[in-house]
Amino acid sequence: MRTFLVLVTLFSVCTASAATKKKLSSKKLIQNIFTTFEEGKYEIVIEILDDLESRIKKNSKLGKQIQSLVYYWKGMSYSRLNDYELAEEFLKKAVDAKYDSQDLYYEYGQVLYVSEKYKRARIAFKKSVKKKFKMAVSLYYIASISKELKDYKKAVSFYNMLEKLPKEKTQDVIQAARLEIGDIYLMQVEKRRDPFNSIKKYVIPQYRKALKVNEQNRLAEKIREKIENLERKYEITLFRMRNGKPTARPPQYIKATLLYGADDNVTLTSEENKKDLEAKEYAANYYTASFFSRYSFYPSSSFSMAPEVSAAYTKYNSEEIGIMSKNNYFLKGAIKTNFEHIYNDAPATFYFDLDYTYTADDADEDENLDFASTAYGLTLSEELQIFENNPSTFRFNYTTTAAEVETLSTASYGLSYEQIVLLKFCTVFWYNNYNITRFDDATAKASDSNTVTSRVDLIFPTLWGLFNPTVYASIANTNYIEDTDKGITGLTTYGLNMNRPVGRKLYLTADLSSATQVADQDDDNYEKMLMTFSLDYIY
Repeated sequence: MRTFLVLVTLFSVCTASAATKKKLSSKKLIQNIFTTFEEGKYEIVIEILDDLESRIKKNSKLGKQIQSLVYYWKGMSYSRLNDYELAEEFLKKAVDAKYDSQDLYYEYGQVLYVSEKYKRARIAFKKSVKKKFKMAVSLYYIASISKELKDYKKAVSFYNMLEKLPKEKTQDVIQAARLEIGDIYLMQVEKRRDPFNSIKKYVIPQYRKALKVNEQNRLAEKIREKIENLERKYEITLFRMRNGKPTARPPQYIKATLLYGADDNVTLTSEENKKDLEAKEYAANYYTASFFSRYSFYPSSSFSMAPEVSAAYTKYNSEEIGIMSKNNYFLKGAIKTNFEHIYNDAPATFYFDLDYTYTADDADEDENLDFASTAYGLTLSEELQIFENNPSTFRFNYTTTAAEVETLSTASYGLSYEQIVLLKFCTVFWYNNYNITRFDDATAKASDSNTVTSRVDLIFPTLWGLFNPTVYASIANTNYIEDTDKGITGLTTYGLNMNRPVGRKLYLTADLSSATQVADQDDDNYEKMLMTFSLDYIY
């Protein structure tokens, strides 16, 4: 603006003699350029500039200065008229003529950007930054152009430069910049075989950082949509917290599973008895098809409720009666409620669960293997932060089972303690349970038992970008308190579980386990190997 006023003064002196010959003096023409431009009358500005250009002495020093002014304002006017070809031509002439205006490179960069001449536009915006004109927007353009040119490292670097500028200078672009960084992160991590952890660790936090700038504008709606789409796609739920815990987002969760397994000892036949049998009499392959659905409600910040329904059908590929009796299906409904509270200055949760299960076999009625039962269950749990960031859960459950065959009706009580320990290289899950089972019928009292179970799972992060491995082992000791001959049996199980996503909503899991039971009676000693492959579809 200072240069503009100086030129007005000088030009008015040099062209004083011409003023008497024109309807408007040259001084007046120059003064009219800015006001007419501000009024949006760009065609008239160009006409004034043409008139002005015809009056100047182009070989004089002042004439050259005035000429650069004409180039600049013509370029600005054509830019506003969306004639970017002419705008580029005149702004380049203004640049070459070294017109002294702080916004020249910014305006030139915009014209080049619209014309998709990205490399030249980036250079122009860098010079605009050096002149400290609209630094935030100029940096944003540089980053955006770098992204367009697939120079993602440089793009993120320039977007991050905005974080160092004063807040009042970046308020118009900082949210969009943070969103763009999230998009670049997402683009990069989705190229990997297992993007889940990276999306959870880098992409989602970056989108949430962008959302935090302004949660009410239209861009915020777009950011929320991106977050929820990723949440649904990768089953990530750490977006809305209650009492320091994640809520289910989206609230509807549906999973369908198809499992194929190979069991080398379905009937739990002892090693001694196997010698007199063919393998098909105790071993078989099988498949299970199952379905699970849950919908979570959050009436308040301290209370939630989730109705659940599930069903499964299991079929063994065998005609042996002892194995066919294992064919079954079940239907289950449950209502789970959570009450959030604070214990010892840390988040805690009380769980109250009710469930109903109907189970029936799928054997031929002629074989007299029909069996059905209904079970009602109640579970009370309390999750506490006894160890910081390592939840401890205490559970009590009661289940009563009414079977068509009266001797199989039972009541069971269980107490369990679960502990999660977060280590640098893995997560440890430790489960301990004491269960009491009592049969209703007096003739079945020999089967009354007390069982102590302990299990440890070591859950490792993604291995080689291929799968998530879990190693587990458990010991279960069962005391048949009314059957002194049977006494106490000890069952040891260990195995390896591996899972990985194989599609947008598909997950593949492989599990291999080995179990050995040791007992006082030879018929109760057995070994078995179980291998399963399951495919989950999660919506």
